Amino acid sequence: MLNLFIDTSSKYLTLILEQDDKLIDHLHIIGERKHTEQTLPAINALLAKHHYKLKNVNNFYLTKGPGSYTGVRVGVTIAKTIKTINPLVKVYLITSLLYQAGRIDAVSLLDAKGGKFYFAVVSKGNEVIPSQVLDEPTILEIAKKYPEFPIIKDQLDEPQFDYLNNYFNLKNKFELIKDINEIKPLYLKKAVG
Repeated sequence: MLNLFIDTSSKYLTLILEQDDKLIDHLHIIGERKHTEQTLPAINALLAKHHYKLKNVNNFYLTKGPGSYTGVRVGVTIAKTIKTINPLVKVYLITSLLYQAGRIDAVSLLDAKGGKFYFAVVSKGNEVIPSQVLDEPTILEIAKKYPEFPIIKDQLDEPQFDYLNNYFNLKNKFELIKDINEIKPLYLKKAVG
């Protein structure tokens, strides 16, 4: 099975092309505020480099957010459109906070702007406290209950983020979405503007 991972929830556009857990190729480029324009051409170029087309992809793995309002929509919209055209395609989703943490125990944070953070407590590939938006004092109070869990913040925006390792280690934690209407981004904040 040919699998394509897409993450557009941060300032990076991350693509991983693999077949049966064997890495074929990957891409991790700055795409901030350009995900809408860059993602589909980047996917097509990555696939074409290996003589594939979108129609050859059997499974899409995506981060569903939380994250950039526009960013989280891009990958999800691409996968939902392809599943509409080809109902045999499978779509798997995971939260960006869980993807950021990988398999470690952590308090996972992403900047939500305005003094708030997307927040989740994760342990061994599961959300112990689900994704939500909180202010820093509230997060620090909750984090006291998990003294052994490091706070990881905005790792998705770091060039050295180990996206390959986290994807492969969490692949079995992605949720298969069977109903096309359930393929949607995880918005925790209202859009500004």
